[in-house]
Amino acid sequence: MDRLDRLFDPRSIAVIGASTDPDKRGYRTIDDLQKWGYGGEVYPVNPNHDEVLGLTAYPSVLDVPGPVDLAFVAIPAPAVPDVIYECGERDVAGAVINTAGFEEVGEADLEERLATAAEESGVRLIGPNIQGADFVHQHVHLLGGIRTTPGDLGLLTQSGNIGVMFSVDAADRGTVGFSYNLGVGNETDLRFDEYLRFLGEEERTEGVVVYVEGMADGRAFLREARRVSREKPVVAFKGGRTAAGKGSTESHTAAVAGDVDVVEAAYRQAGVQPVRDVDLLVPVAEALTTCPVPEGPNVAVLTDGGGSATVAVDALAGAGLETPELTTETQETLGDLFELSPNLANPVDVMGAYDHEVMWYDAARHLLEDPSVDALLITGCALGYEECWGEGGEPDEEPAIARKLAALVDEVGKPVVFDSLWAELGCSTALEYLNENGVPVYERIDTAVAALAALAGYGEHLASADRKSDFVLDAEGNADRTVADAVAEGRSRLPEAASRTLLAGYGVPVAPFEDAASPDEAVEVARGFDGPVAMKVASPDVVHKTEAGGVELGVEGDGEVREAFDRIVANVEAHDPDARLDGVLVSPMVEGGTELFVGVTEDPEVGPVIACGFGGTLVEVVDDVAFRALPLAEHDARAMIDELERRELLEGVRGRAPVDVEELVDLLLSASRFATDNPSVAELDVNPVIATEDGLVAVDAHVELDAGGADG
Repeated sequence: MDRLDRLFDPRSIAVIGASTDPDKRGYRTIDDLQKWGYGGEVYPVNPNHDEVLGLTAYPSVLDVPGPVDLAFVAIPAPAVPDVIYECGERDVAGAVINTAGFEEVGEADLEERLATAAEESGVRLIGPNIQGADFVHQHVHLLGGIRTTPGDLGLLTQSGNIGVMFSVDAADRGTVGFSYNLGVGNETDLRFDEYLRFLGEEERTEGVVVYVEGMADGRAFLREARRVSREKPVVAFKGGRTAAGKGSTESHTAAVAGDVDVVEAAYRQAGVQPVRDVDLLVPVAEALTTCPVPEGPNVAVLTDGGGSATVAVDALAGAGLETPELTTETQETLGDLFELSPNLANPVDVMGAYDHEVMWYDAARHLLEDPSVDALLITGCALGYEECWGEGGEPDEEPAIARKLAALVDEVGKPVVFDSLWAELGCSTALEYLNENGVPVYERIDTAVAALAALAGYGEHLASADRKSDFVLDAEGNADRTVADAVAEGRSRLPEAASRTLLAGYGVPVAPFEDAASPDEAVEVARGFDGPVAMKVASPDVVHKTEAGGVELGVEGDGEVREAFDRIVANVEAHDPDARLDGVLVSPMVEGGTELFVGVTEDPEVGPVIACGFGGTLVEVVDDVAFRALPLAEHDARAMIDELERRELLEGVRGRAPVDVEELVDLLLSASRFATDNPSVAELDVNPVIATEDGLVAVDAHVELDAGGADG
């Protein structure tokens, strides 16, 4: 057995910090192991006691007579590193460190000592700063008086309370539970990606639930998630969802890159299904591990009330799902069954019908057999009238319908999800049977729709996983000499002229330009272009040129060019007296068209990401942006474009030329290559990119550098 196998399936446990005080974790941990069925050896360790709960206590782990696979550590933080070295001497595979008091309270040096102890001793660490862990099926309950509901979901959490909440939720549902409940804590040693790898290979785990606030190596997690999610679903909730802590940024790209949006986009790219409410994690994971995976986003709605139909369709649309019109054949068949139905096109409203088997089974079969339908949502008051109200019908009729529905799902291979009025009351054995047999039943429509959205997202990922990014960044230095030289000189920004030239070399369609150091030079340059020109300040210290008064557009004629040059210089000097001025860039005007932007920025969790959206000076106001982690694959680029909310603008509106999507895909791939070839690129803004009838033209660009990043 390797160390992780021994850690997660221990035959013996040393409780370091064992206590005779029932209020201490060192007591409760031993008590839990004894009363809840752990079958291995338990060794209390405390130099001040001879016996704890009937077990011989030892002064040190070095004094324990038998082999030790796992240590549970509940002692003051300053003593923990030395204890880990002692565990290494005894060949202990791993330690669950309940103790807090490390970097989370400013003790970075102490945490560094702990990390060094783990590395030098070979002892793998869960924690520190965690409530504990629960290896549920092995009865290794190390959460201090709490026993996790057993099941087949692996749980990774950075909050002990959240982990307990999930266990309570699972117990309430009665159909879902956990194989592991692992507190991740500070990730001093074991990281999210390593836990995910273990759970991906663990045979009792069918899916993984993740509550994360921040990862030590989000990039490694993406690579591992890409691999695991092909075999097992992974659902995640990202905590810290406000922009309050984002801080100030300089580039448009960084300003629109809200941390949660960026991370969730990267999660989806890797096959992880993010949820926007922590309460959705367990029910969505349940659906992903019990339901067939749909082939698309098309959902049929079956209900017995117009209000339920309206609410369901709105919720599905809000989640990005489709409610397709049913085929003529399906509508005619349903029309024969429900002559008085107010709507049979989708949603299907069977209000007024009285035969429950026809309403809920026959209708469901016809809907699921429709080729335009990928999944079915049943909402309203299905399968509860008899048992919950006792009105009409045979008492066994609804349970019999439930059995047929569950068998139907297995037969057709399409998911069925219920949102039922009766679910909260717990009065329907029919719904209980469905819940236990691959047809999840929820109390709220938003939960049911979130489950369907995750199923559709997972299906899309499985169909396209081979065409997505591998998340590997392997450049060891900057490929471009201009970037390398700038880094070597300690510069943090490239001049716009250098930025444009570099990007043009990577295939970005940059507008032609020339530098002008004086009004007379500007006149000569402008004469070389046909028609009016755009003039912009050339300064390494001015990023947002418009705000500094450093842009003049539609300038035509020698006199106007001279005046525009002088105004730009005066405006910028007034805006920032210390700004270095290298003159003015002169370009031909690019008028009309749709303004877009493309940018790259560094996310603190997942590393370099690319953004694309509608641009110009309103990019942060419009807030219609798609993100992906680099390096970008062609499929990723197309998916970014497709998910823009205002994508119809790319087709050309109000006389504007349509955007050449193929050219935009190429632009995104070019920007990705530039950034990944040159890892010192911290930020890239290509904004605006104007789509005209002649194609895309990038009329502004700037590159920020991390001078302390990659070597030149």
